[in-house]
Amino acid sequence: MILGIVVIKYKPSYEVDLSGEKLGYIDNKDVMVAKLDKYMNSNENNVAFREIPEYPSYSFKFINRGIKENNEEIINYIKNTTTSTYKYYAIISDGEEKAVVNSNIEAETIINEIKNGLNPEIDLKLGIVEKYVQEENTSTADDAKNCLNQLKISKVTEYEKQKAEEARKKEEEKKKLLQARSVKYLSNASLGTSTGSGNISGRVLNTPVGGMISSRFGERSSRRSSVHTGLDIATSLGTGFRPIMDGTVVFAGYSGSYGNIIKIDHGDGIQSWYAHCSAIYVGVGQSVSAGTTIGAVGSTGNSTGPHLHLEIRINGTPVNPQNYLYR
Repeated sequence: MILGIVVIKYKPSYEVDLSGEKLGYIDNKDVMVAKLDKYMNSNENNVAFREIPEYPSYSFKFINRGIKENNEEIINYIKNTTTSTYKYYAIISDGEEKAVVNSNIEAETIINEIKNGLNPEIDLKLGIVEKYVQEENTSTADDAKNCLNQLKISKVTEYEKQKAEEARKKEEEKKKLLQARSVKYLSNASLGTSTGSGNISGRVLNTPVGGMISSRFGERSSRRSSVHTGLDIATSLGTGFRPIMDGTVVFAGYSGSYGNIIKIDHGDGIQSWYAHCSAIYVGVGQSVSAGTTIGAVGSTGNSTGPHLHLEIRINGTPVNPQNYLYR
């Protein structure tokens, strides 16, 4: 009879105790232990491992049937006492972390996508490192791609600027070499500085620019299909020059082997031509005086270095400028 009363009024249960604190009752110890073990050993959501300060203890009890077990509440309480460590994969560039993803395969896939089509000379210095933290990663693969794309754009821009600067320096060195060759050629020719003035048809002519004579009127060269129809005065690129006397501009522009050329009519069938200009400062129809800077020395057209090609034409026929200037 007593046993019957006990069975009717009481039920078997387990009291759960954690660090001396009574958490409540559970109906099945084995189920609780199995759930807790599963949670501790689970590697879902990139969990590497979990640590718990202390496991609970269980005491078998007969409790009043009116008392309810609180299985879920107890296991959730125990879970909250654990510490989770997560494993992720950091994508680094030159030793600096740039993005974090969930798996090594995901990291390798993203790196391959970023490198696809990239100039082999551009090294992003990408690598993958395992990372252990106690906070969950909230970034996504798209976040990682966006971050690495920004890095890629930055590196490509830096590379292109560097190449442009190298090209600019090479071009400067090339120009200096051409100028040096021109000076050497003039030096070997033992020609002096070009100065002086003369006259034609009773009018005074002024030298358009100072410099060294690098090619005389009537000379032949492998660069030309006929004899030289003018006089070449070598000087620094960009040096300004003036007309030999007052006149009117009849042409100012590009013309085949002459490159940029200015043609000035002085009346009485006299014209002067100024070729290979790097810059032209006058226009057709403009009146110019002998003291006006009309252009800058260059190397456009058929030219091996900066110089002014001066032609003087009388009634359309080229004459030797040294009959009047640079004597």
